[in-house]
Amino acid sequence: MIDTQDYKAYAAHSMKGHGSLELSRDERQVYNELAAITAGRNRVNELVVPGKTGKSFTVNTGQIVRITCHEDSQVADLNLFNRDHPEECFSSSKTRAVHGCHLTTGDRLWSHPIYQRPMMTIIADTVPRPRRDHGAISHDLLFGMCDEPTHIRRTGQHSLPNCRGNLTAAGAELGLAPEDIHDPFNIFMVTGINDVGHLFYVAPDCKRGDYMELYAEINCDCAVSACPGMSSGPNPGGLKIEVFET
Repeated sequence: MIDTQDYKAYAAHSMKGHGSLELSRDERQVYNELAAITAGRNRVNELVVPGKTGKSFTVNTGQIVRITCHEDSQVADLNLFNRDHPEECFSSSKTRAVHGCHLTTGDRLWSHPIYQRPMMTIIADTVPRPRRDHGAISHDLLFGMCDEPTHIRRTGQHSLPNCRGNLTAAGAELGLAPEDIHDPFNIFMVTGINDVGHLFYVAPDCKRGDYMELYAEINCDCAVSACPGMSSGPNPGGLKIEVFET
């Protein structure tokens, strides 16, 4: 746990070497080469996350994590934590301010505004990105996660599968408390804002085999939920997680 009086010093240290919000041309070239060279990779971890469930995994600095639609379309709600200082976690608001409401190759996942440094960089994205009505597009930073209280209010049903429950269980495997679970990066989720300013989602553009790859800038503990909601489409197919050495 970082003492309050020490957070500024820690934040200043964490930002060293990460002064630019956007990738330079040379940095983009390096990440493009990392994404292109797949034959020599050593896969160090692989797990399947069935639809409507969640799991945890770890990624070391310099490794690549590939998140794949395993059998059919599937939204992935992702949480990230600095393994050494889990108080430093992914910030959807900071990332949204830097890169916009939807992410793709070349964008980064930024940490909490106290620290605000890249935790991961997206280096590959195979999902088609057609522009839908109201600008709806894949890989969302607008929505939070589905949860049981909302399900109860809307349906009257209890104990329905939900992303907050999945991520809380996955986070517990990492030693995290329920209140540590934060707004996710909703990979594969297609969202937009309508004419009256309300958020909406439509069926994903991803299909079986589509994936996103992220390069780990720091050691990360990760929790992911294969979203049980309708944003995943009519036949959620679960996720495959692979971690590679480069």
